[in-house]
Amino acid sequence: MWDSGWDSLFSRVEWGKYPGEELIRFVARKFYSAPDRRAVRLLEVGCGTGANVWFMAREGFSVDGVDGSQVALDSAANRLAGEGLHAGFVLGDAMRLPYEADLFDAVIDVECIYANSLADSRKIIAECHRVLKPGGWIYSKTFATGMSGEETAEALPGEPHTYVRMPDAPLHSDYGIIRLTSREEIPVLYGAFSELEVDYIERSQGNQKTLLREWIITGRKAVCS
Repeated sequence: MWDSGWDSLFSRVEWGKYPGEELIRFVARKFYSAPDRRAVRLLEVGCGTGANVWFMAREGFSVDGVDGSQVALDSAANRLAGEGLHAGFVLGDAMRLPYEADLFDAVIDVECIYANSLADSRKIIAECHRVLKPGGWIYSKTFATGMSGEETAEALPGEPHTYVRMPDAPLHSDYGIIRLTSREEIPVLYGAFSELEVDYIERSQGNQKTLLREWIITGRKAVCS
């Protein structure tokens, strides 16, 4: 569910301008060998200020980004325009993606789905599956259980490892909700995808004072027989 606090955050905070190494590796492995990169359509849900969209557009792909924050989308569009790049940005809800079915070669989620309840996360993932072409890929990077700050977090009643505040966690937590995903939940959430691969990133921050854990989940929409 969209939280207006994101608009305030995007107005105040200078976000990273470059994509993560894991996403670069995923895009390179799946699509760098495409004979015509413009024919490859990529969508990022929760694209924010557009670091990932910028990278994919710069690499020559046809890219779309959807986000609930107009502030973030304006920032993303201005950055791309300033470099002569283009992407299709849409103000929208990831639970109701404004795209037809079977359209994209990959859907990218970099810390978007985590900011939703378990039920809403299922809806978003189902939408990602719907808009993918048969044979298309999902890439999902999401916060994992076992990270610092859980022991002092304020839980959301009725939701497993979901919190309304995580003041001691190594992430922004002053708005919306934070849902951490357990290993056991991954096949439940992403079970519609085949060729499911799950890896994780674990790193310390602040001179090893806090621990951040994230899942990297990839899967493929089945090819129709």
